[in-house]
Amino acid sequence: MSSNPAPWEPAVVDRRFAADADAHRRDAPRYCPRCAGALSLATEFWEGDDRRFYCWCGSCDWTGEVTTTGATAVGHEPEH
Repeated sequence: MSSNPAPWEPAVVDRRFAADADAHRRDAPRYCPRCAGALSLATEFWEGDDRRFYCWCGSCDWTGEVTTTGATAVGHEPEH
């Protein structure tokens, strides 16, 4: 038996990655920050403790990274 299923056979899902897949579907950016069109690609990767999404918009050809901020956003301005 081949390790690759035929197109008509259901794919075997490795349940160890189910939580990661759910988090990706929930958190992946959906709209372009430049034109607000639907993103064509959002690839998730980690850099240290930072979770990042490399994105591409097919509408305006924008590419860039979107980084999650967690529960609260941390600004770049000093305290007032």
